[in-house]
Amino acid sequence: MAELELRHLRLVCAIAEEPSLTRAAARLGVSQPSLSATLQRIERRLGGRLFERERTGMRVTELGAYLVSSARVVLADMESLLAGADARTRAPAGALRIGACPGAIGPNLARGITEILPTDDVTLEVAGIGQLAQDLESRRLDFAVLDECAGVPLPTSDRLDTRLLVAEPVFVALSEGHPLAERSTVELADLAPEDWAIAPMRDGNDQVVLSRACAVAGFSPRIRHEVNEPATCRELVAAGGAVALAQPTSRDGSGIAVRPLAGDPIILERWLVWHPAGPHARHAADVYRCAARAYLSQLDRNPDYRRWWDRHPEAHRQLSAAIGEPAVQVGA
Repeated sequence: MAELELRHLRLVCAIAEEPSLTRAAARLGVSQPSLSATLQRIERRLGGRLFERERTGMRVTELGAYLVSSARVVLADMESLLAGADARTRAPAGALRIGACPGAIGPNLARGITEILPTDDVTLEVAGIGQLAQDLESRRLDFAVLDECAGVPLPTSDRLDTRLLVAEPVFVALSEGHPLAERSTVELADLAPEDWAIAPMRDGNDQVVLSRACAVAGFSPRIRHEVNEPATCRELVAAGGAVALAQPTSRDGSGIAVRPLAGDPIILERWLVWHPAGPHARHAADVYRCAARAYLSQLDRNPDYRRWWDRHPEAHRQLSAAIGEPAVQVGA
């Protein structure tokens, strides 16, 4: 076997996750002797043992742990690639293709576009900021709302046009039973003992930004879980297994408490980004207004954020001006 193949990576991951050759073989639909023989060929190719057989099952070695970790990244990237290719081949000619980081703004934006633009062909891609930036550069997307922390440049080139929507504080998500959930605001330093769930490095700079903020607060965050799917992250937090950064428009409930961080140590910027040579670039102003309305539709999900919003008109002047609303909503 000269080169590793995707099926070999899936095999190694299956053994690590079971961890039993019998169960891994059943999961992969192969015989145990065949699986064992393939594993031996992989180990010969790599020049070392990936697993040690023990009475309780297969124990992963240091080399095996490295391969499993890298294999999961490769397999996830391949799934993303195939899903993206499938979406692009299915998109109708002339469709307006938008993208967004995970959250409610993407679906709300897609719905809003169909209400004001002369098209009902709108496709939506939800992905990490790096993938969205690549798709904008290659014109596989017409517009995208990119989330990036203040002070960190967007991963885009000068070929793309950008317009700031809003600068918002990042909140923290805790389980409802967490002692800090009783507070109106949470000091970042008080989270020093906690395990964190956060997006992988390949999906953005969240880990870097969190580490910088925590360093100012006097500690290094213990990042225990790398999670790139919001629903999974919420379940993990609700179970008390971790705390996580949260968008301020996130709702409390279902075991989750979303609280402001005292002093706003992390500010997130949301940008509308597009390629000026794209087929729908002439609609940029309309899409921006749609994005502004999509964002405002989420504003009252969290009363703490609504209060922050009214105290900080400087953070959303462009967005408010785009839809003709005052920056400060008196009496809200």
